[in-house]
Amino acid sequence: MTTPQPAPETPAWITWPIRAIALIVVFPFRLLWELAVLVKRFVLVPVGRALGWLLRTFLVVPLLWLLRQFLQWVLLPIWHALRWTAAALVTGVAWALRALLRFVLRPVALAIMWVLVPVARAIYNWVLVPVVRALYNWVLAPLGHGLAWVLMALFRWVLVPLGQGTVWAGLMSGRAIGWTARAVYRWVLRPAGLAIAWLAVRFYRGIAWLAVAFYRGIAWLVVAFYRWLLRPIGLAIAWACWAVYRFVLRPVGLAIAWASRVIYRFVLRPIGIAIRFAWRNTFGALFRGIAASGRWLRDEVLRPAGSVVRAALGQRR
Repeated sequence: MTTPQPAPETPAWITWPIRAIALIVVFPFRLLWELAVLVKRFVLVPVGRALGWLLRTFLVVPLLWLLRQFLQWVLLPIWHALRWTAAALVTGVAWALRALLRFVLRPVALAIMWVLVPVARAIYNWVLVPVVRALYNWVLAPLGHGLAWVLMALFRWVLVPLGQGTVWAGLMSGRAIGWTARAVYRWVLRPAGLAIAWLAVRFYRGIAWLAVAFYRGIAWLVVAFYRWLLRPIGLAIAWACWAVYRFVLRPVGLAIAWASRVIYRFVLRPIGIAIRFAWRNTFGALFRGIAASGRWLRDEVLRPAGSVVRAALGQRR
């Protein structure tokens, strides 16, 4: 079995810039997020709960109590009075109609049903008409005027005062509710809102001051790091490179170039000229002679012989 090879480590020239970018860019946002979480947990949530308790205690509960008292002591008595008045009025009208039906209309109807037609006509002509007129003049008209007077008196001395009392109670309740709302707004909601706004402004200014101080500290560290570490190291590296080039590489290069020119001029070039001269006058002459002999053998011997052979073979065929 082969042992697994360890993963190659990331070079430092990659990891350190990534860490620096994470420290400069990611860390402030992470710090702000944690501050926002802490503010929400220890400031906004308690303040919201306190505001909810204040609103429920000083606004909702008093308003519900006022509404319950208004319903119990204003609207319900008015409703009972109106119901009693309407019941009494309906009862009186029903009693009057029932008495009229029982003591007037029913006897008249029975008399009309059981008396003969002439008697009925006579009664109608000489009795009923005067009776009806007298009944209208002395019973129905006074009864109607009495009912009208009762209704007017009921409207004037009962319904109108009840309506005015209801309107006055509504106005007083509205004024009380408005005064309560103004007092709650003036002494509870407005100071709470101003306090929350003041806390929010102070918190924002504190966060802004912390962020500015943090970024100024980071900028000072970056400038100091560049001024007192990177720049001296870069200047030292540049000076070392310049010194190495000036006092080592350039003299060595010049010496190598001079030695190369001297070796080429006084060693390699004469050796090349000698080798070329020797090749031209020895092996070159031999190869040229062999080439010339081959060409003569090809032109003077092989080609004629081939022509003779091809001619002989053609005649044989």
